Amino acid sequence: MDFFQACLKADNRAAVNAVRKMIPSARPSAIWAVLMHGAAWHEQITYDTPHSTILVNSIRKMIEDFGSHPGLAPDVKSGSVRVTVEEERKTDIQELLIERLALHLADIDHWKLEKGPSYNVERSVDSPDNAVRKLESSVRQKSLVGSWEASGILASRDEPIRLRRVIASLAAEDPDKLGHAFIMPISLITELPGAEYTRPQIATLWHLMEYLVRKVPAKAPEDFSQDDNPSSLAKPTDLTEYRSIFMNSVANYGILGHNTIFAQRIADANQSGLVTKEMTRWLVDRLERNIGSKMASEDDMAVKKILKRNIAADWNQQPEPIRLPHTNDLLEWVTTSDISEMWNAMTHLKSSEFENRILEFDGEWSLVRCCQYIMSTLLSEPRASHVIIFTHAAWNLVDYGLIPSDLATLQVHRMLRKHLSEW
Repeated sequence: MDFFQACLKADNRAAVNAVRKMIPSARPSAIWAVLMHGAAWHEQITYDTPHSTILVNSIRKMIEDFGSHPGLAPDVKSGSVRVTVEEERKTDIQELLIERLALHLADIDHWKLEKGPSYNVERSVDSPDNAVRKLESSVRQKSLVGSWEASGILASRDEPIRLRRVIASLAAEDPDKLGHAFIMPISLITELPGAEYTRPQIATLWHLMEYLVRKVPAKAPEDFSQDDNPSSLAKPTDLTEYRSIFMNSVANYGILGHNTIFAQRIADANQSGLVTKEMTRWLVDRLERNIGSKMASEDDMAVKKILKRNIAADWNQQPEPIRLPHTNDLLEWVTTSDISEMWNAMTHLKSSEFENRILEFDGEWSLVRCCQYIMSTLLSEPRASHVIIFTHAAWNLVDYGLIPSDLATLQVHRMLRKHLSEW
């Protein structure tokens, strides 16, 4: 409750301290449930997209990229580790990420108490099939209460596959020109607290349904293939045939990186079995539409060719690091250790200092990724979220084999240098 109250009071330092106290004593699932409870109270009137839930999803996966952490990610398999650094530094970075998330969740607009999530949901005993039908019809009829009650019935089950599949299907219908209407629901259902965390789960479902009733069309598009079997996960589709489109989503990442983020959530939903082959094709078509007419060939997206065409703009001054409990230790590490040459080039006022050396880092992509994770987290504004979400999204597309590491490195570098202080 200390963290939740800190969020509602917009006390970001108290929020950071509350999460730090939880790490050694609470179950990891409880920590993430508490974080999602805070995220569910985000209103974000200005941009009408709850970036908080999207950021929770991205930061949890970034933490897992470094491997296991007893309080945050205890069960990461060795084959899933993407970034390798010494144990002490790994723990510092993982805890910096959670501190940054806590800071963000408290330092932003929240629902007023009388308008925010409710908790008195009616969970009648009903069959899963009836709950699915009620959820779909209520969302289309713009009934927040009806969809919320139906989602609560489905979420109360041990593994709410039907809920995840139905939400993914509804979100896929009309992702909008930035992909928000797909990105947010997919992020949220991935991070949905378990049924044992009653209030966080109910509040998170309220948050999701409030969004869906505004975003999902009253009628599904005629050429959209709906999911007729939501009771089991779908077989993932081989996305390599769309590799050029995914590369274009990173080379031409769009407003604040939305094309790349949308692309990564498509890949995630596909890999998790949340969308059918037909839905995946539909979503890739929407992604291609969002990228627009500037589709380039894979050859034209080679980093050597991009660098010949242009170099990113220089900084007038370096951004100030956010002061978090792990800031000093990590700044000392990146500026005085073997990684310092890479970090200094990456954060030099002249962008060319790093861009002209990118191809020299072949074989060191794990450390490049580590530096970019730290840069997006530590040098951004507390309210900024896109820079972190984008950084993870680009590198995760590398993990899926859909873009090369050098392209991810270049585009993350350019996005960060341009947008660290923005949403």
